[in-house]
Amino acid sequence: MRASLLTRAASLAAAAAIATTGAVAATGGAGASTHAKRLPTHLSITTIPAIEPPATQVTVITGHLGTAGFPLRDENVFLDRKSGIFFVDVAHERTDKSGLVAFVVNPKKTTQYVLVFKGSVNFSPSHSAIVTVQP
Repeated sequence: MRASLLTRAASLAAAAAIATTGAVAATGGAGASTHAKRLPTHLSITTIPAIEPPATQVTVITGHLGTAGFPLRDENVFLDRKSGIFFVDVAHERTDKSGLVAFVVNPKKTTQYVLVFKGSVNFSPSHSAIVTVQP
């Protein structure tokens, strides 16, 4: 009786392994065949210093997200600030109907920023050049 329990347990384990392997293979094949190529994107960046008294000096960082000359609307764009050797997300906004996005910054010291589009189902990720904003 003891041998038959071990035999049953081994056959169950083998069946589970085959079922799992088959499921992984089927998933891998389906994912590869349905993955479509995403369109390339371009993200520009510009800074506009505000003309105000020095105590409330702010800078507007604007960007334009597009693909093949067409604007991408209603997409998330992130504003990243340089922190050490890395960039960290500090804000995000959605693009308007013209593919434009804007952020207001007021750094206490000279800071570098970049705009980042993390991509979507149809569009590839992209990032802008780095801009430096002085207080």
